[in-house]
Amino acid sequence: MLNHELSLKNQFFIDKFNKHKMMAYEYLRYNQKHKEYEFGNRREKYKLGIQICDFINTDFNNIPMAREFVNKYDVSTIAHLAEIKIYEYYSVQEYNELVDDVLNKLKDKLEEYRKAFINDITYIYNLNELEELNDLTPKQRLHILRSSKKESETQKIYDPNNLKLTLNNFGDFTYHIKLKEEDAQETAKSWFKDYFNTYAFEANDIIQTFIIELYEMTEIESTAIKKCKNCGRFFVPDNRVDELYCSNIYENNKTCKEVGPFRTKQKLMQENDDLRIYRNVYQKLLLRTRRNPNNEQYENDFNKFKQKNAELKEKIEKGKMTQKEYMEWLEKQ
Repeated sequence: MLNHELSLKNQFFIDKFNKHKMMAYEYLRYNQKHKEYEFGNRREKYKLGIQICDFINTDFNNIPMAREFVNKYDVSTIAHLAEIKIYEYYSVQEYNELVDDVLNKLKDKLEEYRKAFINDITYIYNLNELEELNDLTPKQRLHILRSSKKESETQKIYDPNNLKLTLNNFGDFTYHIKLKEEDAQETAKSWFKDYFNTYAFEANDIIQTFIIELYEMTEIESTAIKKCKNCGRFFVPDNRVDELYCSNIYENNKTCKEVGPFRTKQKLMQENDDLRIYRNVYQKLLLRTRRNPNNEQYENDFNKFKQKNAELKEKIEKGKMTQKEYMEWLEKQ
């Protein structure tokens, strides 16, 4: 059996009206009957930003985690970045070797792209809550990134001149995914209510699609990328752009949305309790010093406490000491 090299043609529809991206791409699917991987067509629809979040939530230095990304979106979507050819058929062993080869060659490059996107997204959606950005829209912040004031991290490592896209039309797209004509018409009616808010393109570089997708998201006021206040993962809000927690399962089959508010309240209560203990110790040493102005030992103890407290706080910030260890020291004062 001849094993031909595939000429991949991945196609995408951006539907700003419904805030979706539809993909039609060629992938390697497992054939249970023949116990091998073979060429196939896949068509999927994602909410704008979902793929970007999956990408930036993946640590590509962590091979098992990187494999999860590959299993979800297929190795063919990133193999071209390593200039690795994709063929029609693979045994299970050959397929696993292909995935390992691609990830080992690309993990550093993908990590570089991932960190660049995180930096840009953090700025565009003001995830650090910088006061000077509060009055700007995501679209305006993106414009600043593209200007000389603050260069985009993605733009630094990805030359815009390398963006090679082929605009397509709905007819070509439906042919590619082999839809019957009547099915294509129904799809067109349900998906593309507003012609001017939709377009299609071909791109075999997944990074290109993320750049375009992020740009389109800034054009839509009711969509955003946020960072979960509970688990720290990036997510696309389900309903409101000011949502604080994602819908991922966190613990005991409960989502961050379910456990996040309670955990945040508990954390604030703990922080307030810790602050109360610190203030009690501070006030005790301060009053002792003021009531005994001639006692140099009390004054020295108070100054040593303030200095030591500052040192331990810095250790906590650098991860060299836990909050629990700090509180144990504080309670001994």
